[in-house]
Amino acid sequence: MTLQGEIAPHSYFLLERTDDTTVSDVAAGLIYTGGLSNAGERLTLVDDSGRTVDTANQQGGSWPGGDASPRASMARIGDRDLPASWHTTTAAGTAHDATGLSILGSPGAPNIAALPSATPASSPTNTPSPTAGVSPSPAASGSLLINEVAWAGTRASASDEWIELLNPTGHELTLDGWQLSDGGDIDIALSGSIPPGGYFLLERTDDSTVSDIAADIIYAGGLSNSGEALRLLDPGGHTVDLANSGGRHWPAGDSVAKASMERRAGGVGWETFTGYFNLGHDAAGHAIRGTPRGPNSVTFPQPTATWVPGALVINEVLPRPHYDWEGTGSVTVSDEFIELYNRGPGGVFLKGWWLDDVEGAGSRPHDLPAVTLPAGERIVFFRSKIHISLNDGGDTVRLLDPDGHVVDQISYLRVRAYNLSYGRLPDGSNHMAYGLWPTPGEPNLLFVEPVIVSSPAPAPAPAPLSCPAGGLPWPRLSRHAARPSEVRWYWSLGLGVCRLSP
Repeated sequence: MTLQGEIAPHSYFLLERTDDTTVSDVAAGLIYTGGLSNAGERLTLVDDSGRTVDTANQQGGSWPGGDASPRASMARIGDRDLPASWHTTTAAGTAHDATGLSILGSPGAPNIAALPSATPASSPTNTPSPTAGVSPSPAASGSLLINEVAWAGTRASASDEWIELLNPTGHELTLDGWQLSDGGDIDIALSGSIPPGGYFLLERTDDSTVSDIAADIIYAGGLSNSGEALRLLDPGGHTVDLANSGGRHWPAGDSVAKASMERRAGGVGWETFTGYFNLGHDAAGHAIRGTPRGPNSVTFPQPTATWVPGALVINEVLPRPHYDWEGTGSVTVSDEFIELYNRGPGGVFLKGWWLDDVEGAGSRPHDLPAVTLPAGERIVFFRSKIHISLNDGGDTVRLLDPDGHVVDQISYLRVRAYNLSYGRLPDGSNHMAYGLWPTPGEPNLLFVEPVIVSSPAPAPAPAPLSCPAGGLPWPRLSRHAARPSEVRWYWSLGLGVCRLSP
């Protein structure tokens, strides 16, 4: 059926079959035709783009809740569509059917939680002591989930791993006696509690892994990047949930981007963090590529891309400056710079992108600022701001997109001369050239050393220097110019030099 209408925040939308007398005293938001089989079906909620937003009984088969006799509804208590998230309503609400009888359900109102019946006050009973050697009753499968695993660590450190658990039920869950294990060096005795629909964060070694979100438990041991199986056990030792049950390669996550492995909506299957809706920061202040203590990014619709990552390129680098290119009044190594160019066709929002030198080198990656670079424009980053050192002995400069993938990189060999940059000629092209005149923020230009022409034999006094149209006499060589970035071309004529007028 095609839905229509609106739902106010924290409100309900009631669909009734055939006509509006099904629930006689609650108005329907929509009347539909067709019927649900008592043997079980799968219900899917799809948004206007065709993306599955939610399901009910997503695995098919028998309904996980409800009762054909006495006509009790199946009510959702937990966050995820798992059998443990659905209950049979055993108490009547305020609504009535077409004949005026109370409905075992709560149409148009909060679900009635399935709670144990209270013992009558007039018949007190003693709580029995546990029988020795008898294990506690098994917890329902899916009553606690391994929801997110950062097996690759963070950008600050590959050892800064973290794991998130989710309580998908409608009641608080006590973790005393529960255990999380990889069958090797990770064997965590859980403790504490998780509220209904809440999260439980485990950080490795110390609480700085996710620097601005407090951990519930600190654990020891590590997850292998080649894959392991994580097992969640209830107090009786029964397996309640598994992550990567085969123990081979992780089904999701990214060791290069340090992106987490997230549970899909409905609790079945895994996906890699999408790059959107992240939470928290790592020990170095970088944004966590995941959602610790929050809904997984894969449960949200993804923004439509408005740009092509390949449109942004490294356009020019200056490894060995010998001029005050930054304009600070002194010449230092801080005058080294990296210039980016946007090939277009659209603007690129730079927040989340980052610059780095060769992987594993001494410089830390630099997060780019929250500015938009229009098509055909350049932006310059000096060493004094980004703290990325360009090695005179040769280096690699890398540009990474918000997902941590290398979009562009350039490598240069040993640099012997001062004030010669390496980059694209013309700007944004695939032709790389060494020996460019440094032009931060301006079109790249090939440096040409001016030549003084002299005659071996005495010659008549030269005629007054004349320059081509638009040129001006320039008595000093280009490398002595007060504003070398303004020099565009030279013309040798007698003992003089001409330059293009500004």
